[in-house]
Amino acid sequence: MLAEFAELRSASIRLVASLKDVDLARGGHHPKVGFLRVADLLHEWIHHDRNHLRQILANVQGYVWPWMGNTQRFSQP
Repeated sequence: MLAEFAELRSASIRLVASLKDVDLARGGHHPKVGFLRVADLLHEWIHHDRNHLRQILANVQGYVWPWMGNTQRFSQP
């Protein structure tokens, strides 16, 4: 899952690197938040990316949880 995510992230970075200033200024109206520019979305991308990583790690932990035995205690507050 992480490999697929990394591959998609690499493709996205190549796309973003190819954008020009005029592209960053383009935008459109979102019905819930108003006008968004491409540049606005790129600044939010870091947080979006972090959330996907958290989801991936939570899915992996959920999958292996039953077999973790006493090491489950490391994951509890």
